Amino acid sequence: MTIGLALEGGGSRGAYHVGVMKACLESGRDITGFTGTSIGAINAAVFAQGDYLLAADMWSHITTEKLFDADACKILRFAETKLDINQLSEAGHSLRRIIDEHGIDTSMIRAAIDSCIDENKLRASGNDYGLVTVSLSEKRPYELFLEDIKQGELLSYIAASACVPGFQSVVIGKNSFVDGALYNSCPINMLIKKGYQEIIAVRTKAPGVFRRIKAPKGVKVRMVVPKHDMGSLLIFSPEKIEENIRLGYIDGLKALRR
Repeated sequence: MTIGLALEGGGSRGAYHVGVMKACLESGRDITGFTGTSIGAINAAVFAQGDYLLAADMWSHITTEKLFDADACKILRFAETKLDINQLSEAGHSLRRIIDEHGIDTSMIRAAIDSCIDENKLRASGNDYGLVTVSLSEKRPYELFLEDIKQGELLSYIAASACVPGFQSVVIGKNSFVDGALYNSCPINMLIKKGYQEIIAVRTKAPGVFRRIKAPKGVKVRMVVPKHDMGSLLIFSPEKIEENIRLGYIDGLKALRR
């Protein structure tokens, strides 16, 4: 039986994917197809290239400050907490700079993607890998598998899939791309089209368009859905990340052993 894994976007909630993947590995599931949107596209790529331990290590060390510059951190924390008048003034200055630059700078996120995803290794893995992004220029979605993406452009498309509204868009060729969750936050359908017979779909309950799929005959879709608060989308708290990995592991075991 061919088994695929579809990962929903959700920013820092992507830590939940790591726990579910651990449960999959312990259950002996031989997963050969991986799809994802936004942070799901990033995690799916690392899993598909065979680097679960790299993903686990990456998540254990990630912080907000490692992904965003000082101005972006101020704005993100402003959205999460009540600030005093001085902090509010500082956040205003940061917001003006971000607006002038047409969105939050994503260069640190791109550096993180480049450091953990090896395009050649992923292409040589023999696994199916797919992602979702949306072209602002063409006003249409892209659901792409590895074979649809030119050599050398994969990491850019992964970054595009994770380009949350409010971030600087990713330019590939003549087109600007943003987060795929605006069209399909959990690409189960891509694995169905590839002929996978069992699909483990991991939700994070993040904002985005979740397209409900009626699985055709002979296809089993196992949904792994968190029942607890997953926390902020863009504040990467080490404590919350550890908790979400643990929750993903427990929920994954329950879904796979049912």
